[in-house]
Amino acid sequence: MNKSPYALDFLWHQIEVIKSNIKKPKYKEILNQIFENKDMVELFEKAKDKKARNYQHGILERTASVGSLALCVYDNYPTIDIDLLLTGIILAGFRDSLGRPFFYKYVKEYQEVSELLYKKNRKKSKLEYFLFDELFKIDERVINFMKRKEDVDGNFI
Repeated sequence: MNKSPYALDFLWHQIEVIKSNIKKPKYKEILNQIFENKDMVELFEKAKDKKARNYQHGILERTASVGSLALCVYDNYPTIDIDLLLTGIILAGFRDSLGRPFFYKYVKEYQEVSELLYKKNRKKSKLEYFLFDELFKIDERVINFMKRKEDVDGNFI
């Protein structure tokens, strides 16, 4: 497969749903800055996810998937800082499509976000850090499991 099986409109709608659930102004601010940069958005949209979705739009698809998982978790655990978690999930897509060292300059002023995205910056353990790491692992494991279950025609068995 050379690109996501999902329509771009669908994936972007998922991203918008995720963004609409972020209420804290400081997180909205950084997302607005990032999404105003059309070159960065274009790279984010087209980038491959080298771990599980090694095809065009793979990172966009992963971001939509992990963000949706986070919203499901939040339904059951409403004390989670969902704003931080969703912001981190979206920005992780940009970080991975633009490169970790390059992207750091955009988030370094946002300590919690920086700690979420860059493990070596974490000062202490937080539930949101655990969830962030584990939701990405769950998504990757599900995708890899599904790939192993495909037959030679690409249909799931």
